[in-house]
Amino acid sequence: MSRADIINAEETLALAEMLRIHLDAADAERLADDMSSVLDYVRKLDELDVSGVDPMGVGLGGYAELRDDVPGESLPTGELEILSGGSFDPQQDAFVTKPIFG
Repeated sequence: MSRADIINAEETLALAEMLRIHLDAADAERLADDMSSVLDYVRKLDELDVSGVDPMGVGLGGYAELRDDVPGESLPTGELEILSGGSFDPQQDAFVTKPIFG
């Protein structure tokens, strides 16, 4: 399968529509070429024989050490309002965002 057969501009436009991203035809062609290049590279990596290679898991450190989930002191309400760009509602004691669907 050639690189052009992996994903085409029509599929890219359909994907962009699902993601609510506006693309014109030229952008869709360029993005289709870029995504096809990435997918072609991944396909080549899939051909490698890694049967003798131990999985690394999370990287060189061995495992991801997580901190204990312990409640701490909160920021004052005024600072939350400033840091959240006005999305913190002190009456609800929660962050309120605009709906993205409907």
